Amino acid sequence: MLCFVVLPSGIVYDVCVGQKSKGQQLLEKICELLGLSTELDYFGLKYVKGEEELWLNLRNGIEKNLGEVAKFYLRVKFWTAPHLVLLESTRHLMYTQIINELKSKKLKPNGDESKKRIFSLICNSESQDCSWSVEKLRFWAKLFDQDPKFEPETPPRKKAVEEYWVLKEVSKFENYGEELFDIKGMKIGIGPHGIRIYSPKEEMIPYSAIKSTSSLRRHFELHYINSDHIEDVLEIKCCSVASASELYRSLTERHDFYSCDTVRSAVTSQYVRDLKGTIASIFNESTPLGKKYVFDIQKTCREVHDSARRALYTPVENKPQTKQQDAEYRLAGIIDSFTCRVCMDRQIDTVFFPCAHVITCLDCAPRLEFCPVCRTQVEKFNKLFLPQIRA
Repeated sequence: MLCFVVLPSGIVYDVCVGQKSKGQQLLEKICELLGLSTELDYFGLKYVKGEEELWLNLRNGIEKNLGEVAKFYLRVKFWTAPHLVLLESTRHLMYTQIINELKSKKLKPNGDESKKRIFSLICNSESQDCSWSVEKLRFWAKLFDQDPKFEPETPPRKKAVEEYWVLKEVSKFENYGEELFDIKGMKIGIGPHGIRIYSPKEEMIPYSAIKSTSSLRRHFELHYINSDHIEDVLEIKCCSVASASELYRSLTERHDFYSCDTVRSAVTSQYVRDLKGTIASIFNESTPLGKKYVFDIQKTCREVHDSARRALYTPVENKPQTKQQDAEYRLAGIIDSFTCRVCMDRQIDTVFFPCAHVITCLDCAPRLEFCPVCRTQVEKFNKLFLPQIRA
């Protein structure tokens, strides 16, 4: 099966996977190509179904109704603080996606000072590209209401360093890391700290205030404790079943990723069955036929960072040497022991008297008054004929 994977930069990779492959295998392949394997848990694959953008469930098979050639979008699914990201390649992909979200006004600075700082940092970073132009400068100046006559406040720094500081500034935005849902006049953002309702009435519901959530067909229901310490219910009727499931899944996965020490078994074990699987389960309850997992989160924020550090900074164990490697190592040691200790170039061929040590060549011997090994005064030296050693 041929899959096209589009990066935030617009570059398209074609990846071949088996007909029965799961989404995790596709993600692992593309992350290996990009050098992101150590931190692949931050990423996910999106696809378009109808007019909706949905996250591919990595624990299930790639959906057959996507066609023989499937198109996916590699995106950051779980955002974290920039200083917790260890790979430069991961930070670069995050930076590219941030630039796109700033252009589309999905991310908005908190105030005038924030606009000024982010404008300066982006110009410092983007001006290092050969495609930088006056038109791009004017675009960013208009977007952030700044003077297009840009003068950098800091001396030029490495591109990767500039990208890090852009991420650092954007991480201070209120809506950083939020996944937005526009549902019938309601705008909801699910982020690292909870649910933010933008319209019709702005309200913030932290994860600690949530009692329970449920999803049934197109209906999503959230029970929580409001600011007056009274239990309240948020009921949303979504446009489709997929939209309601996506809202329920996004909330549950983000709660576990940001707020829990480990992913709960109640989350990893949830699944549904299709009609064929339901009939088969009547006769055999443990059959995997038609089983589809609801959530695909495998690690929390702490676990991703910890496993990445272990993979990057744990010393690699010495592999057993082959016979040829062992012989080459021994030969190198023998050649080194027959090399002049002074010039480290020619072979030893001189014996000192009276100590009888042999450590130099005939050209270096006259320069020594004392033997370097035993510090005995050299009274005389003679040439010594040893077998020639060649590498």
